[in-house]
Amino acid sequence: MDSLPLDITLNIFSRLPFVSFIHCNRVSKSWHALLKHPQVQQAFLESQNNLCLILHCSSSCSPQDQIFLVNNCSHLSNDDDHWKEIMKINIPSKNHKFSSVSNCKGFLFLSYNESNNKLVVYNKICVHNIYTAELTHLPGSHLVIKGFKVACSFGFHPRTKEYKVVRIVEQECVRYYFGQYELSLDQSIEVFTLGTYAWRTKRSNPFLLRMQPSEALINGALHWLGQAKVRHSQIILSFDLEDERFYQIPSPNCRFDVLDWHLLVLGGCLSLAVYNHNEKNKIDIWLMKNYGMKESWTKEFTINSGSLSLGSIRPQCLLKNGKVLFEYAKQSLFLYDTNKKTTKKIILGDFPYYFQAVPM
Repeated sequence: MDSLPLDITLNIFSRLPFVSFIHCNRVSKSWHALLKHPQVQQAFLESQNNLCLILHCSSSCSPQDQIFLVNNCSHLSNDDDHWKEIMKINIPSKNHKFSSVSNCKGFLFLSYNESNNKLVVYNKICVHNIYTAELTHLPGSHLVIKGFKVACSFGFHPRTKEYKVVRIVEQECVRYYFGQYELSLDQSIEVFTLGTYAWRTKRSNPFLLRMQPSEALINGALHWLGQAKVRHSQIILSFDLEDERFYQIPSPNCRFDVLDWHLLVLGGCLSLAVYNHNEKNKIDIWLMKNYGMKESWTKEFTINSGSLSLGSIRPQCLLKNGKVLFEYAKQSLFLYDTNKKTTKKIILGDFPYYFQAVPM
């Protein structure tokens, strides 16, 4: 393999299934070094059409969370409802309970809190390269004290080719307005670029974000639900990973004030799942088919939850035949047929864990 021209090597590795590509990393030191080559990883990423899932499994009985890779959602578009390839990803670190797990182009982003004693807690972050099994600990940990909340997200910008971590730190503060004191929330934004050595603080955030990891990465921007500080109306926000600025994204013509909703990416489009508890337990799925254009929002289909609890359903990805894969109650995966309006449970085999699904 070492003697082959690079273009032939790229062609060979780009044809491998995801799990096989990872296994090749363990063949020899020379193959391990080859798979670390940026062009090899880029060629492989660009060739992948199969949808995969990361399962973040957490249990009170275990001191450390487990991470699994579920390979190839595409075959579920047929009648096969069994997943045959589930691979454990070994994270080379001491016992941690991860507060946030996300995936971007084969890099696992892991956030966790670490305490030296009962009084001091630090938020720490590491990034695990699934291809090479390398773990990178980011410098600088954030002190978490009473009244503070921390939420972290991870993304990639296709033009700059940079991976960035965005950390939101929220705290309660007291402000003096027109002769009286008021309790309000303040959020600061910290950004870290992989390959650098320091965090940068961005304080020009005119919005309040939901204190949770970003739910959608698309067009080089992370997306959250949030609200304007002045009107307190519910809005969709993006953080561009190139210019590191916030923007408001136009919302579809549906009510947000009385409904539960969350963002996701379906079919390569920014999407919105709107939970209507008052109308026969339905979830309306909206797609923004032309990014940034309000008029391109389309209610693509509606999921009828049937006997399933509406609030426990989290759509994950859209298969080629139009079926929707969704996580249910952090313990099951289902397929919803948008044409037949039917639901089918996916068999994961002997998989005893509760989990949170993370699309790749």
